[in-house]
Amino acid sequence: MTQCSLEAPYAEDFMRGLSPVTLGFFALFLLLSLSTCGLFMELWVYLSRNISCTLIKDRCLIILGLFPVITIAAQLGMTVPRAAALVDLITSVYTGAALFAFFHLTVAYLGGEEEMLDRIQTVDSDLSVGPCCCCFLCLPRIRINRRIYTVFRIGISQTIFLLPIMNFIIAVLWTDGKYFKEKGDTRSPVFYLGIVMMISTLLSLFVFNIMIKTGLKIAEQRYRLLPKYSIVMIAVVINSLQPLLIEVLTAYNVIPSTEEFHWHGRASEFNHMLKVVEAFILMLLSRRFYRKPYPPSETEALSFVNTVRCTP
Repeated sequence: MTQCSLEAPYAEDFMRGLSPVTLGFFALFLLLSLSTCGLFMELWVYLSRNISCTLIKDRCLIILGLFPVITIAAQLGMTVPRAAALVDLITSVYTGAALFAFFHLTVAYLGGEEEMLDRIQTVDSDLSVGPCCCCFLCLPRIRINRRIYTVFRIGISQTIFLLPIMNFIIAVLWTDGKYFKEKGDTRSPVFYLGIVMMISTLLSLFVFNIMIKTGLKIAEQRYRLLPKYSIVMIAVVINSLQPLLIEVLTAYNVIPSTEEFHWHGRASEFNHMLKVVEAFILMLLSRRFYRKPYPPSETEALSFVNTVRCTP
């Protein structure tokens, strides 16, 4: 096995050391990244022409923009290994914004905040949902009132602030050389920062699951809320939990050093490779569920009863 270096290589040295086969894979990753961006531009044009509601259109574009952001950041992180922490910081910031945008999109689908609260209080909400409490079937059901809704909103939005802060600290430690930890070294601050990020993500997913599962009881099927939600949640898991998992695998040499990836930050390199492929697949899935002419008019009904007038 190649001995791992503690220092990430410069971009020029890294690209020069790649074998022809690895360069071919890098060219394939670049093609996938360009395809993801191309699909986003096509969706941008389509939604701009077919959705008259500015609120719905803007939220959809923010959510869909997550995938080109992921793929561009991952492509840069692959090519410039020393910038990996910086691109992860940018991705985490945008992921939090996209997650919150989806929350507002869901509220809009349910008729706006007032209409949603009026309707959602008429149905029971299950607390025994994943990823935190799916095994606790004995948990009681609740009715979501305005106070509980405020708490849930804080639980979702905390990722917008916490994840970027954690990634910023990791970026600072990266410059100090602490990002590359020894095998099995649980004393590394990055290890515990990753755990905090994982807890933050799981909490957000838990609250989101409660809201979505309740919202599905009052939402119309044509909104395709469940598949849209699933795509966003997969993207959040990819950005928050996947790096920690790959870091653990590399720490115990499950992902070993190779001739091309011979430094301890190879976990970041493999993580970015996976992200390019995953972002392309999620972009394809998103195209299926978002590419539809909704709403066709300025006063399209967003709930069973009331309508929400969209800003032109």
